[in-house]
Amino acid sequence: MRIRRASEANARAGTEEQLQAAITLKSHYCEWLDAKDWARWSGLFTEDAVMQVGPDGAAAVRGRSAIRRLLTRQLKRSKTKHIAHDPEIYEAQPGRIRVVWEMTDRVETPLYLLEGAGFYEDQYVSTEDGWKIAGVRLHRSKVDLQPKSLLMRVILWMHHNGWLRRLSASVDRTLGEALYVGLAEGERP
Repeated sequence: MRIRRASEANARAGTEEQLQAAITLKSHYCEWLDAKDWARWSGLFTEDAVMQVGPDGAAAVRGRSAIRRLLTRQLKRSKTKHIAHDPEIYEAQPGRIRVVWEMTDRVETPLYLLEGAGFYEDQYVSTEDGWKIAGVRLHRSKVDLQPKSLLMRVILWMHHNGWLRRLSASVDRTLGEALYVGLAEGERP
């Protein structure tokens, strides 16, 4: 595990307590997400948490309830495996840390199998109820999508050729965010 400074101007390094809090939060995040234990999983977040997948900050989901709705809908009929490891912790200010995790994920649905890799960039805050997740941003460096049906092949073709955007801008944006690879190999957020 690595603990790093947010900047030379802010020389406070993360503490052992912050490291343990980060490990516990992300461990529960992955475990409860994969188990679809939505009540426990969403309880890890602050009420005003933000989740962003891909480059478009305007597409970020805001609020614990909205994040839960999004993930329960997206992962409803899927089998998932999320792995986060090698955290780098940066203390932004007292009671707030930024943690960058290397990650891999696997999402299998009736329509496709997605295997990805990249980084989570999380914001954690110390609250009266302990440490909570205030923000999650997923940066992908690899996405391997294998369609399992003719329908998914057609949807991907429509996405790549601009037809899906004309039919459903929100579906097109969601698919584009899921497939977005924004980091070059070896690049970190």
